[in-house]
This record gives sequence, structure tokens and C-alpha cells, in this order.
Amino acid sequence: MKDNQKPPGIEAIAYSPLEIVLEITAFLGVVASLAIGGYYWHSLPASVPLHFGITGEPDLWGPKFTFWLLPGIGVISYVAMTLTNFFPHTFNYPVPITPENLPNQYKIARQVLLWMKAEVMVILLWIEWQMIEVAVEKATRFSVFYLLAFLTLLFLTIGFYLRQSYRDR
Repeated sequence: MKDNQKPPGIEAIAYSPLEIVLEITAFLGVVASLAIGGYYWHSLPASVPLHFGITGEPDLWGPKFTFWLLPGIGVISYVAMTLTNFFPHTFNYPVPITPENLPNQYKIARQVLLWMKAEVMVILLWIEWQMIEVAVEKATRFSVFYLLAFLTLLFLTIGFYLRQSYRDR
């Protein structure tokens, strides 16, 4: 196969309704992050929390413009994961790819990436909201419990799809 050719079967895998919902969810997460940031920008004080300790207390503050780091990370992550999804033949798979399992393994890889993209965008949006709440003094700390729950969900998603990939090899 030449470098400029797609691997066989890559264009034949249609998006499922769930995958479309995940893509829309991730996109709306990015849009909401930018919209919420724009809406609350004028309400933010000159110094905003940038880091929270293990107890959820803010332990690093920065100038107001640094607030945009988190939405910026969200946009960059969304674009990177979206572009990555166009090249499943470059992924590292936990099982050898054969002509027989290629379509199914590509679909599994696409699904895990879409789930991760949606989950990461929701996590970043939630962290941004927590930053705003603490900055405008509606809250005194970050809810560490919810962050741990979100991260657990993210790792369970990865584990589920790794198991599925091994099962369907």
C-alpha cells in the first residue's frame, strides 16, 4: 500500500446514531465552554484560580486572561481528536489487525475516541464552571469528588473498549 492510499475498508464504516450523538455532545461541550467563558468574562475578578489542591481549595491564582487556558485546551483537544479519527490505520491497536478484523477494530477505535472526546469536553467544561464559581465567590472550593467520578468514567470507558477489542480480535 502506498503512503497516500487509505487502507482497505476504512471508507466503508458508517457512523452509528450513537457516534453522531457523541460527536455532537463533544462539539456542544466546546461551544458551551467558549460561550460560558464569554458570558462570565466581565464578572471575573482580576485574579482567577488556576489550580486546586487535593482538598479542592485553590492554591494557585493567575491574571484574568489565564482563564482562557482551559477553553483553549478544550478547543485544541477537540480538534486534535477529531483529526486523529481520520487516520485509524495509524493507531496502536492492542491486537494485530488483519483483513478480517479491520472493520470491527476500526469501529471500536473510533467509538472509544468519540467517547473519550465527549467525556473530556464535558470534564473540561465542568472544571471551567468550577473555576468560575470559585472566582466569583459562589463556591469556596472545587468539588474533587465529581472530578474523580468523571475520571473514573473515562478510565472505565477505555477499559471497556480494550476488552471489546480483545474479544473481537
